[in-house]
Amino acid sequence: METDVGAARCRDGKFDLIRAFVGEGEELPSGIVLGPGDDGAVLEGGWVISTDLAVEDVHFRRGWLTDEEIGYRAAAAALSDLAAMAAEPVGVLVSAAVATDGRVDVADVQSGVRAAAASVGARVIGGDLSRSPGPLFLDLVVLGRTERPVSRAGARPGDELWVSGTLGTGAAALRAWDRGEDPLPALRLRFARPVPRVALAGDLAAAGVPRAMVDLSDGLAGDAGHIAAASGAGIVIEETSVPVDPDARAVLGDAEALEAALRGGEDFELCFTAEPGTVEVETLQQRHSVRLTRVGRVTRDGGVLLEDAAGRRRPVDRGGYDHWSET
Repeated sequence: METDVGAARCRDGKFDLIRAFVGEGEELPSGIVLGPGDDGAVLEGGWVISTDLAVEDVHFRRGWLTDEEIGYRAAAAALSDLAAMAAEPVGVLVSAAVATDGRVDVADVQSGVRAAAASVGARVIGGDLSRSPGPLFLDLVVLGRTERPVSRAGARPGDELWVSGTLGTGAAALRAWDRGEDPLPALRLRFARPVPRVALAGDLAAAGVPRAMVDLSDGLAGDAGHIAAASGAGIVIEETSVPVDPDARAVLGDAEALEAALRGGEDFELCFTAEPGTVEVETLQQRHSVRLTRVGRVTRDGGVLLEDAAGRRRPVDRGGYDHWSET
């Protein structure tokens, strides 16, 4: 989860810092199959581990959500990283730093974390608790397992680009709050209780469908860019195919809602590439009650391009929020 409460354009500063911090490119220790640069690390035996932070007034404001919803959303966002790797969640470790002024009900936060874990068949298996001098701070570590891990690096020219669900809901909710308004109930629900697409990812992987996959936390443009960069390929997104959420469109208007879908982030849907003809759309949509949409294709040229209805292409900026960029 990389969104901030303020609207800002994403630069590469955060990801450059992450690469420097973890030493990306260094030789991996024994037992580590896949290290930095993906939604999770893959260990021998098919274990997948990922970590995520949720910080008050950076990722959420307490006036927006109940304490239970804060815990649920933080855990669901972390579990979405396991879905992106096609891993079945097993356990969640949660550490919290909480002010002692009584503003936060720790039991409610923990209840939300447990509920999100239970929704995908996982359990809370540990954690830590500390005092905070100010904001609520949650650190989630999620553990899963898979026989068929899917990384960001397998996209090939000629593949189709697919997404689940509708997009732009998280950004639309944020913009309503920023204007001092209450989001539409459906938009608020999608923000407060995102659905990790674990079961869908598992079925896709079992059928050998996704060549590369990521969850949409940085917006379609940004996360498609992650796949393109990891795969050494390019991606063309078809503007008229992007499944912009109808409620987001109603609140923001057509143009701004498209921008929210492309760059807003916080949708936590799946984005994956697949060989043409391999996605059993109707079967998967009925089984998982979620829309699947082909939104583009993989090309040989690097970068991400947006193609309009007339076939004109232009580079599309990545989205999401960069915590170390200038605002």
